[in-house]
Amino acid sequence: MPFLLKEGMYRKDNSLIKNRIITFFNLLDTLGNKINKIIKLILFLLSIPLVAIILYSVFMRYVLNMAPTWSEELARYLMIWIGFLALPVALKEGKHIGLTFALEKIPANYKSYLYLIADFFILFFSIFIFTQGVAMTKFVVFQRSPSMFIPMWIPYLSLPIGSFLMSLFMIIKILKQFGSIIFKISEG
Repeated sequence: MPFLLKEGMYRKDNSLIKNRIITFFNLLDTLGNKINKIIKLILFLLSIPLVAIILYSVFMRYVLNMAPTWSEELARYLMIWIGFLALPVALKEGKHIGLTFALEKIPANYKSYLYLIADFFILFFSIFIFTQGVAMTKFVVFQRSPSMFIPMWIPYLSLPIGSFLMSLFMIIKILKQFGSIIFKISEG
C-alpha cells in the first residue's frame, strides 16, 4: 500500500510540474507577443518619416530641381532600421523563407527534432551576428555620416538590436519546442 501512495504522489507532483511549465511557456508567449507588438509599432512609426522623406526628395529633385543632400542618407538609415527590426517580426510570426519540400518527406515523429536543430542553427547565427554587430558599432562610434553628420553608431546599432531580438524569439521558440518534445505539451 505505501508503494501505491508514493506512485500517486509522484503523478500529482508530475502534473503540478507540468502545469507550472505550461504556465511558464504561456508567460514566455505573452512576453514575446508584447515585444512583437512593440516592434511592429516602431516599424510603423519609422515608415511614416521614410515615406515623407522619399516623397519630399522626389518632389524637390524632379519638380524644383533642387535635390536635398540629406534626404537619401536619412532614408537609407531609416530603411536599415526597418529591415533589421522586421527580421525578428518575420521570425516570430513564421514568415521567413524556409525550405519545406524536404521536410514533407521526413516522418512526422522526427520533424520536431529537425525543427529544433534548425532553430539552434538560427539561434547560433543570430548570436554571432549580435556579437559582430556590437563590434562594428564600437568600431564606428566616433565616425559621423557624410551628409547629416549624425554619429554612425546610430545606424549600426540596428544590427545588434535586431539580432538580439531574433535571439530572444529563438530562445522562446526553442524552450517551447523542448517542452513539446519532453513533456508532450502542445505548442498551440
